[in-house]
Amino acid sequence: MQELFFVAHAGEQAGPFSLDEIFSRIESRELDPNDYIYDEASQDWVVLMAYPALSEKMKSMKPSAPPKPSPGSASVTPMHVGAVEWFVLKGENKFGPFTLLDVVKMLQDKSVFEFDYVWHAGLKAWKRVAEVEDFRPEAIRSLKEARLPDLTEIFFRRRHARVGHGASILVHDNKSVWKGRSVEISSGGAGVVVENAFLQPGQAIHLHFKPGDGMPAFNATCEVVSKKFVQVAGQSSPVRYGVKFVHLNQQAQKDLKDYTAKKKKAA
Repeated sequence: MQELFFVAHAGEQAGPFSLDEIFSRIESRELDPNDYIYDEASQDWVVLMAYPALSEKMKSMKPSAPPKPSPGSASVTPMHVGAVEWFVLKGENKFGPFTLLDVVKMLQDKSVFEFDYVWHAGLKAWKRVAEVEDFRPEAIRSLKEARLPDLTEIFFRRRHARVGHGASILVHDNKSVWKGRSVEISSGGAGVVVENAFLQPGQAIHLHFKPGDGMPAFNATCEVVSKKFVQVAGQSSPVRYGVKFVHLNQQAQKDLKDYTAKKKKAA
């Protein structure tokens, strides 16, 4: 019997589908490579492009030629945009190959972060994204100004709508517990202020959101993706963190979708 899988797109679960059906939906853009598939072996949601059977199929989607600038667009060489094959290292997992624009899109979608590593054949070793000239803010701005096809979507489409949210939270890392509060939220993550200055980007944490601002209580397994000090650093100094939701139950996904839609409508 053919194995079937559930997928999650934009906070909503669908399926079950065969791997061929899932790949077909990726090709038709109904699913994004950064969406999730539920892996029974690990009992966890895995990014589609990281699932071995799908990542091999996705290689066939790689363009055979670099993108062409539209007439009158700024000069951006194919070497910088499409000819170099980039690879991404997240933890112990390597993904790729990608074009430069693929990596830029993943940075915009927050599926790749400045603290992750990248490499291409012209580099002697893996380097953090933040250390690579091609991904510095001024280089990204030059790409934005080049008006290449699909750049409008890359730079301006937000995968999840962000809205204000105020609720007390408890944060723990399986060792210690800290108090905090949320300041914004979306179907994909949240901005939170925590009285602990030592959480680090890439770290896995667990959040318990108490009821507040019209949103019911819920739990979330998260990954820290950004960090900004609010006051002078210290063990009890509040720090603002951006977190990405790694796991939410179905009810929490529905509540978040309804909450953000209601907030956006009222804005």
